[in-house]
Amino acid sequence: MAGALKCMWIFRKNVRGPESGVRRLWHIAHDRAASRLLSTVYSLLIAFSFLHSAILFSAIPGRYELKEIRPHVFVWIPEDLIYLVGDPKFDRAGTAAFIITREGVLVVDTTNNPFNARELLYEIRERTDLPVKYVIDTDARGDHMLGNEVFVDQGATIISTSVARIQMSQYQQDLARRMMVDERLQARMRGIHITLPNQTFDGALSLQLGGEEFRLLDLGNGASAGDAAVYMPREKVLFLGDLYENGVIPRRGMSDVPAWLKILGQVESMDVLSYVPGGGPPGDKNDFEEFRQFLEWVAGMLDPSHLLESPPSPGRLARMTVAQ
Repeated sequence: MAGALKCMWIFRKNVRGPESGVRRLWHIAHDRAASRLLSTVYSLLIAFSFLHSAILFSAIPGRYELKEIRPHVFVWIPEDLIYLVGDPKFDRAGTAAFIITREGVLVVDTTNNPFNARELLYEIRERTDLPVKYVIDTDARGDHMLGNEVFVDQGATIISTSVARIQMSQYQQDLARRMMVDERLQARMRGIHITLPNQTFDGALSLQLGGEEFRLLDLGNGASAGDAAVYMPREKVLFLGDLYENGVIPRRGMSDVPAWLKILGQVESMDVLSYVPGGGPPGDKNDFEEFRQFLEWVAGMLDPSHLLESPPSPGRLARMTVAQ
């Protein structure tokens, strides 16, 4: 169920099993002493179940919302929580999505750890048994690709730009060096395997799946080399990864905002109704325009000669939360 606490099925398993057994014993016992004893055992079992579940929730402390923005187009929106598993550089999950077609499923980004990716897979399996055919990594940042391993197990082809794959390989090597000198990082990364894309593209790539067209666009000349977008022309949905954030201050650096704005100007001319960001909920044209204006304001702060006459609305800035 969208928005449910993680590992809820483990909680139910731990509580209902002992409860049904205790209740059967309770009806068998007739004398007061046996009832008191069984009551104590029952309380201990319930307390243990809650404790065990609490530990699991602490290890994977996540909640999320799932929105169907078009028929069979779902966006997975995590709450802004800090995760105690995975790379602390990417301790907040990015927005992810999946599209169900009559021949299979396409996933856009896999969040910041395999535990969240399994939640994404859980939501897919609640709706279809069709195979996950493709996973698109919109960039090399860990908050969008550290769940890749879950979908390799599903037999999916994982795709990114060729530059993004090189960046992921460099990140993998750097992470190995960091883990050699950081025991806490070793513990946080236990059970997590960096999984690189097994297919790359440059420029553009068109995928056909179940009557749906997916246009993959290499936007590597923008704010960060390796960026990609996924466009669904029939549904008029554009997945932009971290090139667009809705309601959060961008997580990536702003060293080249003018190039970033140039890319946004190019995609703004596309026929799009829904923009899916790298962080936050999906937005419409007004939301996208406000984000572009925010970047223009930032560019003006960095270079006063380009300063806008007025910054984005204070209400809009107030709704933004820093996501580091």
